[in-house]
Amino acid sequence: MFRIILLVFFGVLACLSGCIERYYPEEEDLKTGTLVVVAHLDNGSGIQTITLSRSVDLRNTSFNPVSGCFVQVTRSDGVEREFQEEEPGNYSAILDPPYLRTGDTYKLNIITPDGKQYESEYEKMHPAPGIKSISFEVEELAQADPLASEDGIRFYIDFEIEKDSGRFMQWKLVETYEIQNPNYPTREYGTDRLWRDVPDTEKILNCWITGNINTIYTLDLGGVEGEVYRHMPLHFVSASSRRLYIRYSLLVRQLSLSEDAFWYWNELKKNVQDKGGLFDTQPAITPSNICNIDDGEELVIGYFSVSGCSEKRVFVEDVPDLELKLDADICAPGYLPMFLHRYPQEDLPFYVATAAISGVTESGIVEKECLDCRMYKGSSNIKPDFW
Repeated sequence: MFRIILLVFFGVLACLSGCIERYYPEEEDLKTGTLVVVAHLDNGSGIQTITLSRSVDLRNTSFNPVSGCFVQVTRSDGVEREFQEEEPGNYSAILDPPYLRTGDTYKLNIITPDGKQYESEYEKMHPAPGIKSISFEVEELAQADPLASEDGIRFYIDFEIEKDSGRFMQWKLVETYEIQNPNYPTREYGTDRLWRDVPDTEKILNCWITGNINTIYTLDLGGVEGEVYRHMPLHFVSASSRRLYIRYSLLVRQLSLSEDAFWYWNELKKNVQDKGGLFDTQPAITPSNICNIDDGEELVIGYFSVSGCSEKRVFVEDVPDLELKLDADICAPGYLPMFLHRYPQEDLPFYVATAAISGVTESGIVEKECLDCRMYKGSSNIKPDFW
């Protein structure tokens, strides 16, 4: 999955700043091999990561990482921090708190393996106002079909208003939820084409899944009065989702952006969320603050930004007045293979579970994730420290 294209927006032909206007390019302007940059730093805790990729084309969304780059962030006083490539295309560093200081400015430097040098404009780090509270309410979400609706919970946030330091706001959300796979009797048909029972000791059925919420939330507080902004709507979680079955947690990270960075993300939000998806309509190009220092006309996709950060976490379980729609088909047996001697060797091993579904006992193939829940994206069988 091309995470980068889903998280960033198309840059402009040269490094610009100020108010953003949309430009609708000809398809030939969107060249294969365009550098794609995901680079946002904040003074919150944890590892900071910058991701570099090359675009393929508008129809092929495969991830094409750029490895072997020199990646560095420089503060306005000349103090530098280098990012190391931890996995293809992902460059990471743990930045000590004194390095990321509100009021200071920072720029990004990149040198690719072919010797091209890219540089961003300096971005100022603004302090983020504090989060007062996070709440949730049971809601009914309208669907495209006027006769249909979806029950679930909506999160809301109250936060302090500090326009002098944090007028341009963005929120990034991280969810974590616990899952428990059903423990069905299971047999394995192995690479030796023999059957064996899978004992419970080989199954890992209880996990915690963590992932970013890709919805973009931004707000300009310029016209807002008062000291506290109350009841801003955020993420909706469906009662039909597995997320609410046991326990759910949402981490809200509140960021204070520069004006240029805000308009960049705000335009991306309009294009992606209002139109249903980045590739559902012809994409608009917004100014990037990253350019090739030797070729100002090279198109660069992405934006380098920094921000202050405040964060708060909330937990949800056993929500009153919310009926969960438990999915009886989770890890339910599928079809039962025939002519095993013809089954492709590269598809082995496979697993066959036996379960009573809607009162009928069935046997059929189940995915490996049903036996080892660590195989789900973002999953671990180690309970998080905050849990």
